[in-house]
Amino acid sequence: MSRYLLLFLINLPFIFMAILGAVTQYKLHRSTRQKTIARVSLWLIVAIGLALTQPIYEWLFSNKLTQTEPLSLFDVVEITGIVLVFYIANRTRAKVETLEKRIQDLHQELSIKLSDR
Repeated sequence: MSRYLLLFLINLPFIFMAILGAVTQYKLHRSTRQKTIARVSLWLIVAIGLALTQPIYEWLFSNKLTQTEPLSLFDVVEITGIVLVFYIANRTRAKVETLEKRIQDLHQELSIKLSDR
């Protein structure tokens, strides 16, 4: 199996989970349409970038724009780690936004109840 294919297949679940999470946040009315489109677009760009890694490398190498070795197993692990950290950061940001909205709603509700007294 090609290391480029391995790289794509290892990272594909993270990309699907991130896209699914963005759509779920939108369906639950926790995110706006523009934010959802931006998040899905970002993850699709990551997926396309990972899918085109080998053709891009071959083009760069054939035009003598790079003299590096092909993708190593360490590179696969490193890129997967970067995608994983990016996924975790994105997921954490979504959770923080949800919690901030919930705290704001609770604060507003509490203010209304206290003003009625």
